[in-house]
This record gives sequence, structure tokens and C-alpha cells, in this order.
Amino acid sequence: MSDILLVEDHKETSVMLAAALEEAGFGVHCAGTVKAGKEFLGHNSPGLVILDLQLPDGCGLELCRWVRGMENLANIPVIALTGQDELKDKTKGFLAGVDQYLTKPIIMDELVMWVKALLRRVDMDKSGGAVLTLHDLQLDVKAQIVKYKNSPVGNLTTREFELLYALAKNSPRIFSRKDILAGVWRTVAVENLVDTHLFNLRKKLPPELSEKIQAVAGKGFRYLDER
Repeated sequence: MSDILLVEDHKETSVMLAAALEEAGFGVHCAGTVKAGKEFLGHNSPGLVILDLQLPDGCGLELCRWVRGMENLANIPVIALTGQDELKDKTKGFLAGVDQYLTKPIIMDELVMWVKALLRRVDMDKSGGAVLTLHDLQLDVKAQIVKYKNSPVGNLTTREFELLYALAKNSPRIFSRKDILAGVWRTVAVENLVDTHLFNLRKKLPPELSEKIQAVAGKGFRYLDER
């Protein structure tokens, strides 16, 4: 999983946040100042930055603006942690390039949820962010729209779309349940969750398309179009 830079000067908060992120499978580097954050980013490119807005040597937004101004870092997602929840304060943050605001006290599960969601967005952007076409199947990543033989396939959940996209894009690669949980959904859950979502996905797809998603005994699942 991606590494994360956590910029938080309050030691107890930093330890708690880092522990929650590491439990979710992420590597975490902690910094306590704007200067330390810049020094780390000068030599590293983490998958995501989480920063407090009130730091000993300045405002976290200063670091966010600096990140957005660096060509090699500009697209890194930034989550801001703040005790200020007024619209005017959030507006300043979004104008500085913040992707998401979380108000203190931080709910750990919500933080992990947003980290995973923003990293999924980055992965999809890297894939081209346009339309994946595989014979009669089309998947629009940004709009999360699926078409088969030019007919829309509706009502797919985000996880169902991500599963279909990963299988189709990497066809004929076989994905184990662990591959899907960790690599596609970036979550830690029981493996039968994959079977549940796959069952629901197949029900929503046209039969001809559903049949292309194959179970490989003892290994996992793949998308196979044999034409």
C-alpha cells in the first residue's frame, strides 16, 4: 500500500493517527512542522499527505500550497485536519489545494475511509482517467459508467465498478480474494465479502457479459473474453 506523510505536532494525536493508518496497512512517516514536512517531501513522494493546519512554524495550508507548486508532487491528495469548521475557513483550504477537510476530534474510521477513497481516485487517474474499451465493454472511470454493446449497465456500486474495472483492465490475470481486498478495494475484511459483491455484480450484468467473469478453482477470478 501507499506511504503517507502525516504532519501533526501534537504527539498523542500523531501516535493515534499513525497507529490507525498502520493498522489499515499503510506506511506512515510523521513530521511535526512545516519545515520537516518540506524536508521529507524534498526527497520522497508519498501517496498522500495528511496535515494539521496549526503547526508550530506556520499554517498547514502553506505546506499544501508548496506541494501544489511542485511538479512531482502536485497531484498528491491532501487531507487537512482542523478545529475550524466554518465555511470561510474550508474555502481557504480548498483554494489552497486541500482535497478533503476532517474536523477534530478525528474519527479514525472516517480518516481511513477518506484515505482509501482518495488513493483509489489517484489509481484511476493514473490509468488514464478516460474510457477503457475491451471489445464490446466500455468503462468510463471518471463517470463510473459501464456500457456493453453500447447499452448502459446501471446501478453498480463503487466496489462493483472497481471490481469489474480491475478484472477487465488486467484480463486475463487471475485475482485472488486477497488481491481484490488489498489491491482493488484497499480494505481489510473477510474474504467472503468478495464473493458477495461478485454475486451482486453478476446479477446486474447482461448474461453474456456476466459469463466473461470466471472463477478459477483454488486461485480466484478473472475476466476472459476469448475473441
